[in-house]
Amino acid sequence: MENDNNIAKKDGDKIDIAGYTLDIEMSNDYYSAFLLIDVFDENIEISEKEIEQIIAEKNIIHGIDYSMIEKIVQNPEEGKYLIAVGKKHVNGKNAEIQYKFDINTKLHPEENDDGSVDYKKMHLLKKVEKDGVLAIKILAVEGENGVTVTGKDIYAKNGKDSNFRIGKGAIISEDGLTLRAEYAGAIAFDNDKISVSEILDLRKGVGVSTGNINFHGKVVIDGIVETGFEVKATDDIVINGIVEGATIISGGSIEISKGVQGNDNAIIKCENNFKARFVNGTNLTVGGDIDLDIIMHSTVSCNGKLTAKGKNGTVVGGEYTVKKGIDAKIVGSEMGTQTILKIGIDNELLTNYKNANEDSKKYSNEFRELIKDEKQLKKKIESGNRNQLVMVKYKKALERMKEIKPLLDKATADVKEIRSQFASLKGSNLEAELVYPGTKLNITNSFFNVKDKIERVMFTKQDGDIKIIGR
Repeated sequence: MENDNNIAKKDGDKIDIAGYTLDIEMSNDYYSAFLLIDVFDENIEISEKEIEQIIAEKNIIHGIDYSMIEKIVQNPEEGKYLIAVGKKHVNGKNAEIQYKFDINTKLHPEENDDGSVDYKKMHLLKKVEKDGVLAIKILAVEGENGVTVTGKDIYAKNGKDSNFRIGKGAIISEDGLTLRAEYAGAIAFDNDKISVSEILDLRKGVGVSTGNINFHGKVVIDGIVETGFEVKATDDIVINGIVEGATIISGGSIEISKGVQGNDNAIIKCENNFKARFVNGTNLTVGGDIDLDIIMHSTVSCNGKLTAKGKNGTVVGGEYTVKKGIDAKIVGSEMGTQTILKIGIDNELLTNYKNANEDSKKYSNEFRELIKDEKQLKKKIESGNRNQLVMVKYKKALERMKEIKPLLDKATADVKEIRSQFASLKGSNLEAELVYPGTKLNITNSFFNVKDKIERVMFTKQDGDIKIIGR
């Protein structure tokens, strides 16, 4: 006969037995279940049946630890016991592309101990030998599904695949896991796309011994590029020396370790960034940013920002049209040298806007008149007037409307796009530690002539006027 003191009573989710209570605690993820025992009487006995009863009531069916149940029955003590363990799900891992070169494409000169910068060390080129490894692919890993202690299946996420973006000069292995260089050259990395460009190395400069240079790829020159000669490349040009009154044209960036002594004869153009120590007497056209120490008596067109923050950090003499602002230590000179700065102005954009706006108005007016004519002609036809002249005019009106509509839509879209580009030019400023008289400033067609020396200043356009803000 059972002892009356051990009669089980159900109290909520607990099993309440005279002398002790049993309860189940679940982990938040339902991958673990614990048996909680509270003891009120030292002389207790807990049966396997009682434990299995509360386990069943909690719907625990997976990963039950029967050896633990046996230990509890043999030696029942107050405590918290891990009674069941599910199988945790493991999400997979995405495929990974590991690059075997520095993918940082933003160039900076090295800084010396004294705070100056070394424009000889720009690290523009990332070279690779033939068959050199460019990148490897680590395959995606599938996930492993899990099961909770209540028997619920938990589905894991599988890793996503990823593939190389392959450009010219890069070849993939048969197993698709390795990307190698087809030939020796320079690595180009653009929007995760890997290419290899062959490099032309000119160890003795450019002059009579070489003639003009026109190369498909990158060009590296050690020495002087002499007056009257041309260097053209579809990619970057690196000159470890001086450029005289020569022409340098690059489809990428240009780096000149020393500088340009142009004597008003040098012409330099590049699609991307330009870096040098000094520039004098040069016509310079740059699609990206300009970074240098000194620039003097030059004519500059720059679609990015001009920064002169080296040891001297000077912009003096000449005319500078810079779309995204100028940041320099010194602008102008004590002698009052005329230095014309045009900031936030894009002459090509202005021309495109004018043309697009004129087209938009022209096609809009014509389309409006055609709609009017079409309605009148249609009304005549519907009223029974179907003579040949009316029908021909109606047909021509419809055909012309069909021709004009895409032209009008394009001109309207162009106007909208160019306006958004104008908006991006707002906030283009001149910042300098010192600005001398003789500096003439134009910020998006607002004008200011500097008549007194001004220190630690930012010139910006606000409410249609140029404002001077101290720094």
